[in-house]
Amino acid sequence: MKKKVLSLCIFMTAISGVAFANAPELSGAALYERKCSRCHTAYKPTKYSAEEWKTIVKEMGPLAGLTEESEKEILDYLSESSTKKEKGLPTNPVLGGYLYTEYFSSKDSVDTFDVHYLNINLSGRLHARVTYRAEFELEHGGGGDEPPFVEQAYLDVWFSRNFALRIGAMLAPFNRFDDFHDPIGNFLVTRPQMAREITNSAWKEVGLCLHGNLPAGKNLYFNYDFYVLNGLGNGSRLRSSRQYRDNNDAKSFGFRLSGVAMDSVEAGVSFYRGAWDDEGEFDVSIYGAHLLAKFGGLNLHAEYAGATSENPGAILAIVGVPGDGKAEGYFVQASYLIDKKFRPIVRYGTLDYLDNGSLLGRSPTNYDSRVLAFGLSYYLTPSIVFKLEYDIVKEGERKTDKDNNLLALQAAVRF
Repeated sequence: MKKKVLSLCIFMTAISGVAFANAPELSGAALYERKCSRCHTAYKPTKYSAEEWKTIVKEMGPLAGLTEESEKEILDYLSESSTKKEKGLPTNPVLGGYLYTEYFSSKDSVDTFDVHYLNINLSGRLHARVTYRAEFELEHGGGGDEPPFVEQAYLDVWFSRNFALRIGAMLAPFNRFDDFHDPIGNFLVTRPQMAREITNSAWKEVGLCLHGNLPAGKNLYFNYDFYVLNGLGNGSRLRSSRQYRDNNDAKSFGFRLSGVAMDSVEAGVSFYRGAWDDEGEFDVSIYGAHLLAKFGGLNLHAEYAGATSENPGAILAIVGVPGDGKAEGYFVQASYLIDKKFRPIVRYGTLDYLDNGSLLGRSPTNYDSRVLAFGLSYYLTPSIVFKLEYDIVKEGERKTDKDNNLLALQAAVRF
């Protein structure tokens, strides 16, 4: 399965580079729309000042594969169109964020309203070579059990326009769903099981990350992230193993590599490895692949991930418990934006995750299911969305069938 997904990603990147070898020259406005709307709806130029746009383009430019010329074209367009005029460094912080409220109903599981997230983020430039970003989040309304926390807080030190060292708390660069987990980027209400349980959305870590991009022609570029982090800890499963502070002295390492052709097709691979127990003796390895494509109103997104969690097999054998924990899953999603107002979505995903635990404190983990999700989003504006989703859930051979099909509603804004 892993070889097939990797081969598909390489093949799609290669044919896209050939198919789009002769692209026409684009204006700054057209470049901005094409580059920035590949991952999210492009903001109106009047939203930020010229200096604020420089901050945003500096941070996001490498992900969009901007050359020096295309960056200048876009900034000229945004600066001329902006109605706010501010100059000088350091810049004022750019304020943004999102919030959303949801309703979930499942016969054998849940029936509840939920203020899921309130996220406030700030970003700015302190120097020509130093930018920062900070995100603060309230989850499920806050309170004693869910206090406010730092989602991200990092500095980027830019050695060149396409190469930087990220320092601080960041979303771990693994596959791509985490980059779209906000309510505007995630077209459905729920997150894929695989992304939630194996690649741990939203996976927050503290460490260092070298990131940037390499151009490989006019219509092809490569993004890269190489990182060292505190790493996953000894939680009951991968998702609950996320942590800020380190529980051992064994740092974790990983990378994400992806190629983007004609700003329409992206394919990449990811890898992570690090010790999870307090003594630093047993490792977790996670490997993944992703594919994104955008053609007009059509958006495609597919991801695969697998993981192996080492356990003290010799000890476990005494009590008759199998050794390593194993997880594997994927999802495939397609959507189409109609008249910039309506987006029907369909997603199919799997999760097969079995870890019988260890004598080091982990409890048994057993997921075995398939989910077919149908959704419809209505955009009052590009930053205000109302969503409807219905999930058909089917348990695998290890699990007892139950009626846990899910109805989900969401109202969300990005500001």
